[in-house]
Amino acid sequence: MKRLIILFLAICLGTLLSFAQQPAEIRLVVETTGLDETPLRGQLLNVTSNDYIRCTFLLEQTGPGQAALTLLQARSRQVRPLTLPDSLPAGSRLEFHFRFQDTDSSCIVRFGTDDCRFEHVFLNQRNLQFNPLPGGCEGLQTSVLDIRREKPARPAWPVILLIALILAADLALFVVLHVRNNRRRKVRPQDPIVISPHRYVSSERNERNGIYLFGGFRVIDSESTDITARFSPILRELLLLLVCHTPKGGISSEQIKTTLWYDKDEKSAVNNRSVSLFKLRNLLHGVGSFEIRSNQGRWVLEAAPELVDYYRFIDLIKAGVLTRSQTEEMLTLVEAGPLLAGFNELWADTLKADVTDSILTALTHFALGLNIHDQADLLLDVCDAIAKFDSLNETALALKCKACREKGNNILSRQIFTNFQKEYQTVYGEPFPREYSDIISA
Repeated sequence: MKRLIILFLAICLGTLLSFAQQPAEIRLVVETTGLDETPLRGQLLNVTSNDYIRCTFLLEQTGPGQAALTLLQARSRQVRPLTLPDSLPAGSRLEFHFRFQDTDSSCIVRFGTDDCRFEHVFLNQRNLQFNPLPGGCEGLQTSVLDIRREKPARPAWPVILLIALILAADLALFVVLHVRNNRRRKVRPQDPIVISPHRYVSSERNERNGIYLFGGFRVIDSESTDITARFSPILRELLLLLVCHTPKGGISSEQIKTTLWYDKDEKSAVNNRSVSLFKLRNLLHGVGSFEIRSNQGRWVLEAAPELVDYYRFIDLIKAGVLTRSQTEEMLTLVEAGPLLAGFNELWADTLKADVTDSILTALTHFALGLNIHDQADLLLDVCDAIAKFDSLNETALALKCKACREKGNNILSRQIFTNFQKEYQTVYGEPFPREYSDIISA
């Protein structure tokens, strides 16, 4: 009951304040001076704040697929062209975004056969009202706008009585709904519109036994136990040297010595290498079928591609243009993150850069070939994977925003663009140079 009383008092107070702060009635007087012979057509719109006239907009359709939003001020005008889709049925609604006095604003415009009209306007700045003016401005010519304010007429008693009845009906409806909701049992709330991630990623694969380099070094044995901690720093780097160089024909004993035991003499380096290889073979024995051997003076680690994610990645890249099944396997491989994340030895930097370039090239090429109407979910997964390696990839941004809109989630689409803007500003120290409308129409 207390809540009902508070609500009723708030409504009454809001009504009184609306009367007290009612904007003055605006009368638009258009004077023809002969300086501007452009006919003033379309729909006029006043932007007011309390009793102060801010400016006037003119919305007009300038031709097939084209419209213009004009800011009219005393002896000046600013025109912002609005680009319409090639095919636009009568009665269509489009949303446009613009800036007004450093305030982000947007409006929804309904386009007819021969004209276009404001339908809804949203402003972030408080106390601003958009007041569409009636038609009848056809054929006027203008270069000066004379804005005259008249005192608002006091509301007559019948109007006050009507408002009171509406408030009473509102209160009664609220009471009925409140009582009915209290009598109901648990009602399952409506699920929000969300885009569920990882639709085409197999999480089971990255938990099977094997050696994993994407997302950081991990080793899983045949009993699905993570034995990464059993590898000392030397054993870990020796294993990574073997894995990363095997697709290139192996690594020489001299390269191993230079990387791991550069401060040892030849005999000591050979002993350390022999002991480390023995320990490495024992650890890998519980993981799967691995063989470490020297092939014409170069050391290699032989294993099935299913046991080493980097080997499988190399096979996919060698295949050239990825098929859908190969792309889904690539998404699973890179789901954990970049190659050797957290491993910062200098010899691995070039390898990591080459792998990143290969992934971005393959996935971007595949994404651009997808049909957004039929494959929006797959496109979202591909864009997420690209973002793991290049968070400021504009191609992935545009495709992801479009895919979200295709699934009916315009709010998420705009939020993705806003997050991208913030990260771009943080990284480059300057605003992102493109607008949301540019990204969507690209």
